[in-house]
Amino acid sequence: MQQKYDKRLIAADMLEEAINKFKTAKSDLDFIQSILLAGASIGITNPLLSENQKLTAHEKSAENVIRIREYGLGRELSLQERKDVFSGAMRFNKQAYNSLKHAGKGKQLAASDDLEIETDFAAEAEELLWAAIEDFKGLPISPEFLIDNGKNDFRLLIGRSDPLGTIPEMRCKPRGNTQ
Repeated sequence: MQQKYDKRLIAADMLEEAINKFKTAKSDLDFIQSILLAGASIGITNPLLSENQKLTAHEKSAENVIRIREYGLGRELSLQERKDVFSGAMRFNKQAYNSLKHAGKGKQLAASDDLEIETDFAAEAEELLWAAIEDFKGLPISPEFLIDNGKNDFRLLIGRSDPLGTIPEMRCKPRGNTQ
């Protein structure tokens, strides 16, 4: 029987599952599943962010690449150069996800010529998850909406400073006697 679903809640479910897959990964397949789920979540959240005139995590990253390029060149990029750098950064940020979704590029590249991928799935999953988390947190969703729809654990998870458990713990050496 068909039912109605709120895509924001589906995005939350996919992102939560992607985080859990990442944290308990035992093989590249777990990281691949994490990448695909996080990317699908981004596919829902990004248009909502754009609709609300908010930049996505990948758009912010692309803007930073432009700033770094301009600094390195010692000049502002032209409008066309900015567009080229921006689109290149956006493609780079989603390269593993897009490569996993399909093989080939229409008439540009035959599917049979696009069967290999060289990447670090764990690193790609982590980067995409951080972007997906940032994007979801940027949605205009109230905490009450998530709580009322059974997503309080998810809300708390993405609200943590280290939801993926990948930030190294800081350890300070004890100070000697300062007298």
